[in-house]
Amino acid sequence: MTTEAPNKKKLLEKPLFASMVVPTAIILVSALIIFGVTKMLSSERSHRDLINEMHSKTFGNRWVAAYELSKLLATSKIPQAEIPWVITNLSQIFTETPDVRTKNFIVLALGTFNNEMILPTMEKALTDEDSQVRFSAVVTLGNMAAGTNFDWTKLYPLLQEKDAGLKQIVIFAIARHKPKDADQIIGPYRQDEEISVRYAAATAMIDYQNIDEKILTEILTLNPEGEIKKFFNPLQVEALKLNVLNALSRNKISALNNEIQKVSKDDQNIKVSTKAKEVLNLLKN
Repeated sequence: MTTEAPNKKKLLEKPLFASMVVPTAIILVSALIIFGVTKMLSSERSHRDLINEMHSKTFGNRWVAAYELSKLLATSKIPQAEIPWVITNLSQIFTETPDVRTKNFIVLALGTFNNEMILPTMEKALTDEDSQVRFSAVVTLGNMAAGTNFDWTKLYPLLQEKDAGLKQIVIFAIARHKPKDADQIIGPYRQDEEISVRYAAATAMIDYQNIDEKILTEILTLNPEGEIKKFFNPLQVEALKLNVLNALSRNKISALNNEIQKVSKDDQNIKVSTKAKEVLNLLKN
């Protein structure tokens, strides 16, 4: 049984992108609900035990072991000397398995390592037939360290897909790693038919000192109880505003100071109004 990713993934705030945790949480929680593996989650097995189980060719258990491993690696550190062995084995299993659940959890597990050994597998995952595997691969690549030796243009074809959530993540990943002329790729998406993609592109372009005041003002003045609730819930509206404020602060851009001043006084969200005050103080110095 295969679970399908949502057509539109909404992003919340996280330090790097506007929140990668939500799609990942959806994957994990959905797996638990659909397959009822609660009792399996308290396993004391080591990373080697789980990887050996994944090698066992037992189709039904492989994805469960991959899930447990992704959890284990996200919450526990393994010895540095073990990392190459883990990456090599997971990469092999990814290539061999047809199960999209297993492949997705492998991508999530590999995403816990900031290690260029995972790049060949991420490149394969970018062209996987499953949209959630592709999504997770982009998230992993986006979170790689600045200067990672990867051909970032391989993300560009994903911008042609209909999945708005995937397009958002691609935009943020490209913007963070800034391959040559990436701003020319991202910029046109400020006119995309999907509002979430327009907002992502306008926010990402702040890091290129290319400010679309109309769209950014629109984001900063969103009323979570207004028409926008058709597209974003209040937490997502909060995240959109914080992402813009953080980007303006990071790049020391004062073009929207009047709008930020209004946000600092009028926004009903305390996190947003407080952040606006912080940004104003920073830009004065």
